Amino acid sequence: MNKCICTIAVNTMKEVTRQAIFYCIVFGGILLILFSFSFTLFAFGEEAKMIREMGISTITICCLCLASLSAANAISREIEKGTIMMLLSKPVNKRSILLGKFFGILGVVFLAFMVMGVFMTVSLCVKESLDYHISLSTSFAKIGCATLFQLVFSFLQVAIICTIAIAGSVYLPLVSNLTFCMFIYIIGNLMHFFQYLFQRNEGGFPWYVTVFYVFFPNMEDFSIVGMGSWSGKPFSLGYMVLLALYAILYMTFVTTLACEFFDKKECT
Repeated sequence: MNKCICTIAVNTMKEVTRQAIFYCIVFGGILLILFSFSFTLFAFGEEAKMIREMGISTITICCLCLASLSAANAISREIEKGTIMMLLSKPVNKRSILLGKFFGILGVVFLAFMVMGVFMTVSLCVKESLDYHISLSTSFAKIGCATLFQLVFSFLQVAIICTIAIAGSVYLPLVSNLTFCMFIYIIGNLMHFFQYLFQRNEGGFPWYVTVFYVFFPNMEDFSIVGMGSWSGKPFSLGYMVLLALYAILYMTFVTTLACEFFDKKECT
């Protein structure tokens, strides 16, 4: 089973990286990162912070588009074309197909994230080194490590949306799934606002609103960590470990549900 998942994942990665949209998004993201360096005139001494925040936002948005477009019809396309039956005729089960597609697309998204993230980090370190006449190693220790660390949490946010898109592709067509993923992303980034409403409402909320709050991914915390400290206060290591664990558990939960639904779906 593990061999089947790896084979499908590798084939999925090759399929996605052959598409023009992969290169358009990656090179488009790199150009936007380069373009962000021209805005440093308005930074007033916060050039590195401004470039880093704009760069991380650019990388996150580009990879969200790549993940959504690649994963939104990963399963439904195979069903529509009839290739799913050809796969199932071999010693491969539906869980292996879904997990293979998931890891393959996640691998491509990680590759795009790494290319743009490393480019931004190196460019930022070189700029700091030239501006302040310090060595590259000192520049990397100053801002490079923190930038890569923030990129990790931005990637977890993208990975959650990728998981939801794969799960949605079991039943939803492309446009509906993309709309659903966009809705999840927007609501997930408004979780602190909903939490504020919970605290202000003395009468409480109906049970279904509570379920809605619990089961929607809290994307806002990943955005805050990805952009740096909130209100100038650094995050504790324990909090960030719990946040990473939350992302892994949420993706595991959604993937498990998707496998169960896919097992019961008729693919004829």
